[in-house]
Amino acid sequence: MVIFANMKISAILRKGLLLLCTMPCLVFGQSTLSGVVLDRQSGEPMPFATVYQNGTTKGTITDNDGLFELHGVKFPTTLVFSFVGYKTQVLELDRDPGALKIWMDTNDGLPEVTITDYGEREKYMEYFKTMFLGDDRWGRRATILNEDAIMFDDSGTGENGTLFRAWAGEPIIIDLPLLGYQLYADLVNFSVLRIDGKAICDILGYYFHKPYSPENGRQNAKYEKNRASAYYNSNRHFLRSFYENRLAENGYLLSTPDSGAIDKTLKIRYYHKMDGSPLDLTKYKPALHLFSESGIHLLNDTCTILSNGTITDSSIRFTGDISEKRIGASLPADY
Repeated sequence: MVIFANMKISAILRKGLLLLCTMPCLVFGQSTLSGVVLDRQSGEPMPFATVYQNGTTKGTITDNDGLFELHGVKFPTTLVFSFVGYKTQVLELDRDPGALKIWMDTNDGLPEVTITDYGEREKYMEYFKTMFLGDDRWGRRATILNEDAIMFDDSGTGENGTLFRAWAGEPIIIDLPLLGYQLYADLVNFSVLRIDGKAICDILGYYFHKPYSPENGRQNAKYEKNRASAYYNSNRHFLRSFYENRLAENGYLLSTPDSGAIDKTLKIRYYHKMDGSPLDLTKYKPALHLFSESGIHLLNDTCTILSNGTITDSSIRFTGDISEKRIGASLPADY
C-alpha cells in the first residue's frame, strides 16, 4: 500500500485507477450581467423569474418588464433561469456576453405521477428526504417547504439498477436553519441506484443559497461556526485542499489499494480535532488521533477541479463519511 500525505495538483495514482487533472479557475474580473427574460410562445416579458449563479449566493428576480441585473459575477460561471411551469434554462459563460435575451419554454414534458396512495407517498417522501437531505444533524434539521412539488416513481429496477426516482415541476425550497440559508434547488434528476449491493444517490440539479437576513452578531457567529463544521471533511473541503496542494495541512491522508485489489476506490482518512476541525499533519503525526474514513472513485478518465473546490461535472463519486453530507449540509460555492 502506497501512502500519499500530499499530492501535486495533477497526479496519476495507479494506472487505470485514478487520474485527477485540475486547472485554475479562469477569472476575467467581475461584471454586471443584464438582460431580459421572455416567454417564447407569447413573446411577452416574464416578471418575477429567478436568475442566479449556480451554487452561489448571487441571484435576483426579473422586474415587471422581465429585466434583470446580476452584480459581481466572476467567470467562468453557470447562469440559471427558473420559473414555475417553465423549463429551467442554463447558460455556461466563459466571459461577459453583453445584454442577454433569454427565451423560456413551458414545461409540458413532466412524467406522470405513478404513486397516488397518500400513505405510500408519505413513505417515499421520508425516504427521499433521508437520501436527498441526509440523515445527519444537518439533514434532520433541514425542511422542504414545498413538498407537494415533488413526485416519485418506484416502478421497478431497470437495467441500470435504478430503484427510485424523484423530480419536481418547480424549484424545491429548503430551509437550512443551522447554516442560515434558504436553498432553492432546480432538481434535474434524483435517482437511487443499486451499485455493488449498496444504495447510491445520483443527484443532478442547480442551486441558489439565499442567506438569512442578519439578526444579530451572536446569531451570525453561530451560523459561521456551523458552516465551518459542515465544510470540514466535505467533498468541497477535500477537493479544495487537493487543488491547493494542502491535503496534509488539512488533515488528509490518501492511500491506493494494493496491486490486484478488486476495489479500486482511493481511500481517504481525515484526521481531526475534537471539534471536527482538521489536524495539521505537517506538524502532528496521525497516530492516536481521531480520524474518519471515506473513499473516492472517478467515473470518467479525468476530472476538472476549480479553485473553490467545485467540479465541472458528476465525474467523481465519494463514499464513506464524506458522502454522508448531502444537501442538508450544502454550502454555496462562494463560501
